[in-house]
Order: sequence, then C-alpha cells, then structure tokens
Amino acid sequence: MFLGFSVSNFLSFNETQTISMMASKVVRHKEHILSGNGKRILKTGLIYGANAGGKSNLIRAIDFSSDIILDGLDSVDLNKKYFRICNDGYKNPAVFEYRLITQSGKEYSYGLAISYVEKKILSEWLIRIEKSGAETYIFNRNIDEKGVHRTESEIKIKDAQERTRWKFYLEDFGESISDTMKKKSILSDVAERSNGKQGIFSEVLDVFLWFQSIIIIFPTSQYSGLNQMVEDEDIRELFSHLLKYFDTGIESVESKMGYVEFDKIFDGIPREEAEKLKIRISNDIQEEPVMFKVNNQMYLLRKDMEGNIITTKMMQNHGNDRELFDYLEESDGTKRLFDLIPLFYEHNGNSVIFIDEIDRSLHTNLTRKFLELFYELTEGDTSQLIATTHDSNLLDLELVRQDEIWFVKRMEDHSSKIYSLNRFKERYDKVIDKEYLLGRYDAIPVFDDGILEGINA
Repeated sequence: MFLGFSVSNFLSFNETQTISMMASKVVRHKEHILSGNGKRILKTGLIYGANAGGKSNLIRAIDFSSDIILDGLDSVDLNKKYFRICNDGYKNPAVFEYRLITQSGKEYSYGLAISYVEKKILSEWLIRIEKSGAETYIFNRNIDEKGVHRTESEIKIKDAQERTRWKFYLEDFGESISDTMKKKSILSDVAERSNGKQGIFSEVLDVFLWFQSIIIIFPTSQYSGLNQMVEDEDIRELFSHLLKYFDTGIESVESKMGYVEFDKIFDGIPREEAEKLKIRISNDIQEEPVMFKVNNQMYLLRKDMEGNIITTKMMQNHGNDRELFDYLEESDGTKRLFDLIPLFYEHNGNSVIFIDEIDRSLHTNLTRKFLELFYELTEGDTSQLIATTHDSNLLDLELVRQDEIWFVKRMEDHSSKIYSLNRFKERYDKVIDKEYLLGRYDAIPVFDDGILEGINA
C-alpha cells in the first residue's frame, strides 16, 4: 500500500511537498479505508489544479524516481529536471521519499537523494517502522563531510552467514564504491544479487517488488495489460464486455483478424527509429504473443515455429462481424479506455495505480462511472488509485471523501504547492465542485484582464 510521497527540487517542485494517503477522522465512505500496520489508509486520491500548476509533475516525480530505484540513474534523463526558476536548482540535490506497506504487511520509509551535477546517488535509506512508531534503519547510505561514501545498518542479524553476506553487499557502496555503484540503488542491487528468501534479504526484496508492482499511466502510455487480453479468452470477453458497458459501440474485440506483413507496419517511420522498434519488438516476443502500438495502430505479434514474426491487427466488431474496425478508427475516448480497462483485471488485488489525466478524452459521466466501477470491482482488496484530473464532476462528497481530494497550486515563485481539501474543514453535505470553480480552494486558472487592454487598444 501507498502511504505517502515527498519530493523536492524536481521540475516545478522546489521546497519539499508531500501527499499523504493517511485517513483523517472523516466518517463517510468507510469502504474507502484500508488497514495496514495499525493505520487507516485511503483507497483513492484525486489531484486537481490549473494547467501548468504542477499536478502532472507529481506523477512524473513518482515515475522518474521509481525508474532510478529499479534501474539506476542511467535509465533516466537528468537534463533540466531540477527546479529551474531557482539559480541554485542545478547545484542542489533532488530528494524523493516514499512511505509504503509491502505485501508482507510491514511498513517502511524509503528514499534517496541524487545530484544533477555529479550524476550520482548522494544518499539512500530504508527504515522499518513498527506499529509502535519505533524506527530501525535497515540501511543508510550517505556521503560524509570529506566526500567519502558511507553505509550503515542497525539490523541485528543472528545467522553468521547472512550477516557476512549483508556486510559484503553494503561494503560495495562504502568507501571504495565504483562509478557504476554510485548510480545504482542499494535496494535494487541487494534484491537482484541475493536470493531474497530469508531474513533481511527477504525484507529488501519485498520493498523492491513493491516498486516493481507500481502501475503508472500517462495520456500517451501504452498499457501492457493488453497482452493478457490476447492470451486469455476470459479476459478478452471481460474487456469486450466493459467496452460495451462504457457505450463505445464495440460489441467485441477480435485479435485474430487482419493479417499484415511485419515490415509494413513501420511504413512512414524514419528508418533508424523503425529498426530500433523492430529489434525491441523481436526481443520482447518470447513464447507468448504480445501487443504493440505502432503508427497509432494496435498489433498482435507472435513467432511461428521457425522464428518468423506473424503480425495481425487488433480489430473491433461494431455490430457487423464482416466489417471490422481498426484501432486507429476508434475515437480518442475509446482508445483511452484501451489503456484504462486493463486496470480492472491487472491490479492483482494489491497494486498502486497512478494515472495522469484520468479524464483525458473521456465524457465526464464516463470518468465518474469508471471511478465507481473501480470501487466496486476492488472492494475488499488493497488496490489504490491516485489520479490527476480537471473533471469537477468528481468533486462530489457523495462519491469521495474530503481527505481523498488534493490540490496543486502554482505559487508566485512558479513553484508548486500540494495541499488537501481536508484543511478547509468542509461539511459532508457541501457542494464543493461549485466552490472549487469559484476559487475557494485556489488551484484554478487566474485570468488577468489587464493584459488584454493593450491588445484591445
């Protein structure tokens, strides 16, 4: 479960900003409350704000930092990611910190700080948090005043062999650290090199797997959950049923129609880019078929017995099975649903899902119905959904709790500030969508009519 996230010196975030999923004393929508390590945790978070206010940057910060955690600094582009309005932004570290509960039920604080100048991880920590509030450093990595890398641990390990291995792994991030290790997280290194079956290694692996299980969807994302639709007839039937439920006009999805030559799907793409795509696709296709979006078309790709790639288009039946529709012929809203619907069968009962612009290209009634369906289909499990949106139709306390609504506001120095609706102490029967549009909670566009005076003149 996701308990909270803090970020500083990344894109529009200057000073440390924090979003928390800890439930307040609000009594409504008790079904939106999850339990973990003695805490009450929210199931959803909706994030509002004006264009360019910084709400999408919050999702980008989670995506950016999780990539570093899992794959190291070489996996991300550090160029101009610091808070650029401040003259010292490039020189200052970026800091990302998560509060989470793993599938084992244990709570942790995990974070890291990176240097844009030196392109290395400056510090990293993993803290176990008990129900009592007691904290134990599993590891703490930093650089001392002399510029020497240090790692420490408060863990007491009884088994001599396990203790030796643990010390050995941490020493790789100590005084004699290599340039490669300066860009890699301890979390990923220990999780990947140890078997993770027992003791402290099991704990580190649990946290690593938590980050691997995060689902992040941007407006341009191609969600991999479509692969399951290809492999599983029941999932394809569910997918088709939900497309019909959302009134897209689609009766069913057909994945065995529309054979095309593999090389033809890259027509119009620059040669160098096309060759890279071909290599990536070929490497990704193993025993099971996969879905790929190329040239705004969705394809099913598999290999035959001789290793040749067999390519078919995913087609939609709109009521005439002899006249099927291409993916590219569908509306933008329907294409958006192809990215979102897999969440209903991909969440596995315990996933944390982040969506930027959940309402992108969707009718407001459809977005609301999507959220209602999420609550219905995930009732009783620990799945969470955190999404940015402009849709004021979701600002309804009959649908969500006060503490599930957050705002991101652009300040005078152009930095972004995060705050909760809960700080306004609104009553449960308050009509908050109108209050938001009237500016009571800020985080809306402010138009300066004075700027137009010169134009009108």
